[in-house]
This record gives sequence, C-alpha cells and structure tokens, in this order.
Amino acid sequence: MKEKIVRIPANNSEITLYACLGEALMKTQVAEQALSHSITLKKNPDETKEQADEFLKRQQRYTLGHAIKIANEEKLYNISLLEDLNAFLVQRNWLVHNVIPGNEEDFNARVIKNELLDKIESIRDKAEVIHRKIEYDLIDFCESKGKDMSKIRAALELQDQGMRIRKQS
Repeated sequence: MKEKIVRIPANNSEITLYACLGEALMKTQVAEQALSHSITLKKNPDETKEQADEFLKRQQRYTLGHAIKIANEEKLYNISLLEDLNAFLVQRNWLVHNVIPGNEEDFNARVIKNELLDKIESIRDKAEVIHRKIEYDLIDFCESKGKDMSKIRAALELQDQGMRIRKQS
C-alpha cells in the first residue's frame, strides 16, 4: 500500500536555507577536488598523465578528512595551509553532518535563524579561500618544477580582483 505524502511547499526562509546549503556544499566540493588534484600532482610530479589520472581516481574516493591526513603526514603544504585545511575540515563536517542537530525545533517550526545562515555562509566563504590557496600553492609547486605559470597566475589574480570588486559593491 502506497502512502500518500502531502508535501508542504518551502517558505522563503527555507528556500534561502536550501540555496545557502547548496552553495556551501558545492564550493566545499570544489575545494575538495582542488585538494585531490593538488595531492595527485605533488605526489606524482614525474608520472605520465595516465598514471597520474589513475592515482587521481583513487585519491578522489577519499574523504576530505583522509585527504587532509595525507597532506599532514606527508607535509605537502606549508603550515599555514595545513592549519587552514584542518580548521576547514571541522567546519565542513559540521555542515555535512550536524547542520540539523541543535536546530530541529527551528526547522520543525519552519524558522531559519540568521545565525545559522551566517555560519553556513562563512563555511562557503572559507571553502572559496581554501580553494584559492590550494590553487596558488599548486602554481608555486609547478613553478618550482620549472613550469611557466605566469598566464595562470595572472588569470587568477584577475579573478581575485573581480571577486574583491563584487564583494565591495
């Protein structure tokens, strides 16, 4: 016997929450992908593309926590970036696993508090920062291997400038 479920349309605050969560999760996944690619390149700088692609496939199966553990154990990044990654992992885990606990009453009442949205937005912003730091670190790594990264660096700096302008407006 099929149960008939009556769906209640989301109110504006719920729609805002879903949009914030979606954006934060997407930006977190982009940062995770950047980390996987970076680890792959740093651990396999002299491998063929095919070998690096195989390593990347394995690397992408790891959780963010496992990838950060590898980065820590193998000292793949400077201390500042490793500290940022470790702090971000705590925030990301809260977003993925604990956004509901502690907020059940509000969710049941269909009320979304600004503090919750602010916390989610700060995780979104941190994911962007982590992503960008990984990109610049990877540029530095490639330059240390003799690659000309000037065009890539210039393109990132132009994007950064555009982001700063948008945030100021």
